[in-house]
Formats: sequence, structure tokens, C-alpha cells
Amino acid sequence: MKKIVIIVLSIVFGLFVCAAVAPFVIDLNKHKGKIIEIAKPYLARDLDFTGIKLSIVKGLGVEIEGLRIAENPAFGKGDFLDMGRLRVKVKFLPLLRKEIEVKELILDKPVIQLIKNAKGEFNFNDLMGSQAKGPEDTGDAAKEGKEDKKAGERGEDALFAGLAVSTFTLLQGRIDFVDEFTQQGTATTTTIDQLDIKLSDVSLDKPIHLSMAARLPDGTKQNFTIQGTMGPLEKTIDMNRLFMDIALQAKDLNVDRIVALYPSIREMLPKDTNFSGLLGMEMVSKGNIDNLDAHGTIDLKNMDIAYGETFRKPKLVPCQVSFNARKTGEDIQLDPSIVTMHTLSLTASGKVSNLNDPHFDLSMGTGDTSLKGWESLVSSLKEYEPEGSFILQTTVKGTLKDAAAEVQLSSPRLAFKLPLSAENDQSAAAGKSFFESMNMKVQAVKKNDDIKGTGSLEVKTGEIQAAAFEKMQAQFDYQNDILGIQGFQVHILQGDISMTGVVETGEMQWNVKPVVKNINMAEAVDKFTQYAGLFKGTFSGSFTANNSGDDKQKGGLNASGSFQIDQGEIMNVNLVDTIMESLVGIKGISTFLKKEGSQLEKQEITRFDSMNGDFSMASNTINLKKVALHNIHTVEATSTDALINGLIDFFTNKLDMKGKIVLSPEYSAKLAKKAEPLNALLDAESRMVLPISVVGSLVKPVPLLDIPYVTSATTKYYGKKELEKLGEKIGLPKKGDKEQKGGDHNQKESPLGNILKDILK
Repeated sequence: MKKIVIIVLSIVFGLFVCAAVAPFVIDLNKHKGKIIEIAKPYLARDLDFTGIKLSIVKGLGVEIEGLRIAENPAFGKGDFLDMGRLRVKVKFLPLLRKEIEVKELILDKPVIQLIKNAKGEFNFNDLMGSQAKGPEDTGDAAKEGKEDKKAGERGEDALFAGLAVSTFTLLQGRIDFVDEFTQQGTATTTTIDQLDIKLSDVSLDKPIHLSMAARLPDGTKQNFTIQGTMGPLEKTIDMNRLFMDIALQAKDLNVDRIVALYPSIREMLPKDTNFSGLLGMEMVSKGNIDNLDAHGTIDLKNMDIAYGETFRKPKLVPCQVSFNARKTGEDIQLDPSIVTMHTLSLTASGKVSNLNDPHFDLSMGTGDTSLKGWESLVSSLKEYEPEGSFILQTTVKGTLKDAAAEVQLSSPRLAFKLPLSAENDQSAAAGKSFFESMNMKVQAVKKNDDIKGTGSLEVKTGEIQAAAFEKMQAQFDYQNDILGIQGFQVHILQGDISMTGVVETGEMQWNVKPVVKNINMAEAVDKFTQYAGLFKGTFSGSFTANNSGDDKQKGGLNASGSFQIDQGEIMNVNLVDTIMESLVGIKGISTFLKKEGSQLEKQEITRFDSMNGDFSMASNTINLKKVALHNIHTVEATSTDALINGLIDFFTNKLDMKGKIVLSPEYSAKLAKKAEPLNALLDAESRMVLPISVVGSLVKPVPLLDIPYVTSATTKYYGKKELEKLGEKIGLPKKGDKEQKGGDHNQKESPLGNILKDILK
């Protein structure tokens, strides 16, 4: 037994000594030509190396220095692969049986150039096994099929021979990807370096363990790793059936570079979407392409994402997509996926079928989402300063060209500020407006580029600029850029407002038809205008309004319609008493009405039972038409009416109106009795008519009696009376006297009498 042990140890020692000495006495470089000749048919490329030697220090095998594989001439000159060193380690015991089994294949610092030309062809296509040609290929047409088959078998054998390697290691590699296809006429280069790859337990019938790390563009160190297993590959490799169980992690991926490689990503997004920055990703996937489970997260915190002028998420605002998906064939099931951004957390679940022509059946929803801080992401919200929270639920079914969606938005409380015009008193909206118990539902259908929808809005209670309301309801429809308001109702200001109309959302042009019933005018004026404390009453009306403007003011407000104010008060003017005071002060009338003037009410309020009329508005000017005030209240002038027409200029705040005060028959008779000349102002109904004008401003209106008209009328009245007396003296028949029958028709008339008759007509 002792002898056997000594013999074995001697043999082992001898082999070790031979192996140690072999690298120094065996020169493999003299076989360089033969090695290149054997390898060349399987590559279909020129290859070369600077040296080859045996190695035992890091494992028994061969080291090849300066290995190069030439570029496909159709893609240019240079090298496809330039390798610093290739080490091939073999197993020792099979050598004793005169067999070679590769233990490990190690590539040190390889540089690979991948090119995609303008035709979309890759420079490695000719390296596929089915395209390789052996040295015995003759080019004879009769042997073409046979030789192609042999070449394919050689390529396949070479692949299988490679898979016989137990371990494959790549250290500090670099890949330069030159893209001439995506942007025609321009070549862009993307470099991946610090590439380390290790494949362990490489075989056809067992899973291969994979470990990979690399630095992708814009990373400061290795920022991409893959760990896991894939396979078994089997003899007939089918990539669709290749099983994978891998974990992927990536940091600082440049989104612009990703989109440059996959431009279809941008095509899938809305036209005005822009993004830049870096993203991170973690993903675990298990299965094959046709049957795959995947879950992971995509971190978009360091990305700037914008949609036109409407939305922008700057860098450092939290944003993450977490997904949990299963792919079966051409279908993807989401169970579920979550998008978080700022305070929003949107959960999506459902199914996407037929990825070639996707069909969606998805449900999405949020929890109670706070609006705090969203004005920094959605610029249009800044002036509204929103507060509160909302809950969103939606479903989407159909394809990209033919889809149906249902959306439900609810909010327990939503507060906001309404922007004020320069003319509005800032105190009118010191507090925020708010909605409580709001629910909105929308149903929409998309066919190609045509979008149609219907919806409804309900708000239980709330306030608009401190004006409380309840039971707000709206029904609307939508087609492309046209929003139709089919019905709107709200109980506000102790009355009701309803409305129909159309809004062109693209140009923000609108045309509406409001109907107002019995709202408190004092509250409306105080809360929504700068004329607080000037008007009281119950307001009703119906009109049309739009913002199409006119030639002078594009985009200005146009309106027209009719209105009525019941039990109204104008707090800053006493219309009738001011006019009566002017009447009493007229010379020739003051003598008769001196006592009447002393009894006039000394307050600046015009009270009336009702006011009604028509109006139109354009270029900040209101044109009042046929405005009638009925039963204006004063101490003496009971049952007085007024009729007014004219303009109110909101830009200059000026009034330019004319009209008349019509006194009651009773009061008219009383005044005419005291001042006989006032009989000249009586109309056919024996009501005294006083022409007036109203100037000044809304804040300080100034009613003016048309004194020249009154003076002229009374003067004419006196003249008429005197002429009548003169006519009596000269025997002129009074108006209405009948001629006696059989009178002397031949009697000559006096010329003076004819003149007086004409004057007194």
C-alpha cells in the first residue's frame, strides 16, 4: 500500500513539474496560422491576435493576447471586437483522458462596436451561425444547399461548444453602439463601459446563473446590475420560451438617451409632453416572454416632466411608478400598479389585450388626495389657491382609436379663491369660496380623433365669494372642443339661477343664457361688485351673454335681455323729490308751490314697487331701454312712475340717461290747481309729465329736470290764455262754438280774427 501511495504522489509531482515547465518550453505561437485557419470559417470575419501561451498560474489553460475580429466591410473599417486578453481555463482530469473540457472563459477589457446602419441592419448579422461558411465551400451552385447546411451545422456546433464552458467571465468591457437609423443622416454613439459579466453553470439542460454590472451613460460608476438565472437553453433555442428569473436594478438612466434608442416611447405620449433628467428602476421578472410575471418600481424623482404650459413636475418632487404585472401571450394583467406623485396615489388594475393592437380594460382610482402644493405643478391653479381633497375613480375600455371612459370625481370639501378684476373691491372676496359634498360624473367615447361625452355635477352646499348656495346641479355634454351646458341650477342669494349655453374650450369662447329668479339684489351687489350698499330689491331676469366682444373690444362681454326688480331701493338718490324740488324752484311756479317745497322729503333714497326694462351691453357700456319704475314712494307724490333710457359706462363710471317722471292723476290735479301754468305739462291721461336727464356716476347720480322745456311749456300756456282773452274782446268764437243755422255767410271775416284763430288752434 505504501508503494502505491509513493507511485501516485510521484506521478502527481511529475505532472505538476511538467505543467510548470510547459509554458516555458512549449511555444504555441508557431501554431498561430493554424489556429486562425480553424476559427475563421465560424466567424466569417478576419481575425488576428498578437500572441498565445500556456498558463498554469491562474489555472491550467491558454492566454491569447491582442485578439481582434475585423468589422464587416459593409459597415466600415476597424475592428468589431478588440480584446486585451482572452484566457481559456481547462479542466485537468479530462486531459488525462485526452479530452478538452473548458472550465472558464475570461475576456479582459474587450471593446465591441455595434452598428445599426441607415437601413436598420446590424453589423453582427453575418456572425450568426446559419450564415457562416466553411473552408470547403466551393461556391458551386449544385452544392449550395448542402454546403449551407454544413455551414449552419458548424455554426450550431460552435455555439454548443461555447455552451460547454462551465463559466464565462467578462471583465471591464466596453460597448459602443453607433445608431445611424433613428435619425437619418446622423450617427449617434452610446457607450456602455465598466461592463462585468459572469455566467456560471453554463449548459444546455440546466439554468445558467447570470451576474452582470455596467456603467450606463451619465452614470459616475456602475449603475446597472442584473442577477439571476436563465434557461435551460435546450438544443433548439427559442427566445420566446427562454425561462428567466432575474432581478434588475438601474440608477441614473438618462431618459433622453432611452427615447433616442426607442423613439416609439415618445409617439405613445401626448404631443405636448416633454421630459428630461435621470430615472431609477428596480424590477424582478420570472418566466418567459410569453408567460412572464414582473413587479418593480420606477423612480422619477430626478426627472423634469411637463405637458405644454399646463403641467410641470420639476426635479426633486417625488414621483414613482410601482407595477405588478403578468404577461400571458399578447395580454398583460395589472394586479395592481400604483403611480405616486406629490400627494397623489393612483392605483390601476385591469387588462391590456393584444399588444400589437392594444385593447384596454382598466380601472383606476385614488384615495383621499390633498390639493396642498399642487399649484406649483399646475400653473393655472396658482391664482385659485386650492385647498381640500378629492377622490377620483375611472374606467377605460377599448382601443387607442375606439375607447370608452367613465370618470367620477368627488370631494368632501374644495376651497378656492376666485380671481378679481381690477375694478372689483378687494374686500368683496376676502374669504375663499368653497364646495361641500361635490360629485362629478363624466362618460366619454373616443373614435379616432373624435371625442364625445356627457356628464353631471352636484354640489350640496357651499359659498361663492361669501354668498352661500345650495343644491347646485349641472348637466353637460362634450364633443371635441365644444362643451354644451344642457342645464345648470343653483339656489343662491335667496333666489334661483338656471342657465344653458356653449363653451368653446380651445379658444375659451362662451355663449350662455342665464335665467335669474328672485335673488336678493342687495346681497348680490355687495358681494360681487364694488357698489356695496347702493341697491336693494328682488331681482329677476333672462338674457344672453357671450365673450366674443366687438370691433372695439375683442374678448369683451356682450349681453342683452330683460329684467325686473321688485320692492327696490336706490340708496344714493331721491329721484322724484329731487325733480320736484327743481320744479318748485322755477321762477313763476315757486310762488304757487312754496308750501309744497317745504314739505318735500329730505332723504336720498328712491323706493319703488317695481322696475322693469330691457338692456344690452358691449364695450363696458350698458344701454338701458324702456326702463320703467312703477309706484315710486314719496310723501306727497304717490303712485309716481318714471321712464328712463340711456347709457351706463362702466369704464368711466359715467351716466348718460334721459326719461320722464309721470305723476299720478291725483297729485297732478293738486299741483295744477295750485299752479295753473303746470296744466301745460298734463298728458292725455291728466298725468303731469316732467322730462328729466340723469348724469353723474353710479356712485353719485345727478337727476336733472328739463327746466327749459317746462319754462317753454308754461310760457306758451300763459300766451295762449292771453290770446283767448283777446279773442273774446274782438268777438272771435270760442273753440267748439257751433255756427247758427241760416247765419249770414256773406259776412266778411276780420284778418286779425283769422290770425288769432291760427294761434289758438
